Amino acid sequence: MCYVIITSGSLTWFILSLLADMVLLAAIVTPKWLIGPERYQIDTNFTTHRYPSVGIYTRCKIMDTRYHCGPFDFDGFATDNEVYPIPWKASMFFMSLGFFILTTTVLLTLLTCCRQSIFGKSIHNITASAQVACGILVMIAVFLHPLGWGAKRVISMCGADSEAFSPADCSIGWSLYCAIAGIVLCFICAGISLKAEKSNMRLNVKRRIESGERIVCIP
Repeated sequence: MCYVIITSGSLTWFILSLLADMVLLAAIVTPKWLIGPERYQIDTNFTTHRYPSVGIYTRCKIMDTRYHCGPFDFDGFATDNEVYPIPWKASMFFMSLGFFILTTTVLLTLLTCCRQSIFGKSIHNITASAQVACGILVMIAVFLHPLGWGAKRVISMCGADSEAFSPADCSIGWSLYCAIAGIVLCFICAGISLKAEKSNMRLNVKRRIESGERIVCIP
């Protein structure tokens, strides 16, 4: 018989997993890991000021007197290491892998509303392990990114004193903090999965399913 179980634990788990996924996506696609010190005045319909910045995948800079944000001008991981440093390539790999795994776990959190196990293994435990792995992968990515702060691209933006873990005149942007928040959320979600499993396996839930209810909602 098909049934759906919705508890406060499972709902919290799903919402936080989805939030973590969105936070990691923001960290990947936004160019605010490092923000340059030089301010540019942009004149359009009104005058605004912008700062050059770089991220794990995108960057913002002045191009032909216009402020342009977009992906790096590279052809994948085969690009020149001066344009896209090796530590950033590795960071992008681990970050993307972690995001893919976390996206999969978001789908699995929905599956737990209908099934509690697959191939004899608890879906909650499998998902929790995957979320811990995701947190570790993103942690590696966050550690690797500063190793590329001594690249020519960063030096030209941040100053000659820029080196690994020391961005000279540049400041750390909110995208990097998003990645760190994603790590924390991954570990929190892994812990909540245990509470969600207990919520779904409560005695009153089983009784309502056995009585023929197909949708069980319990706080």
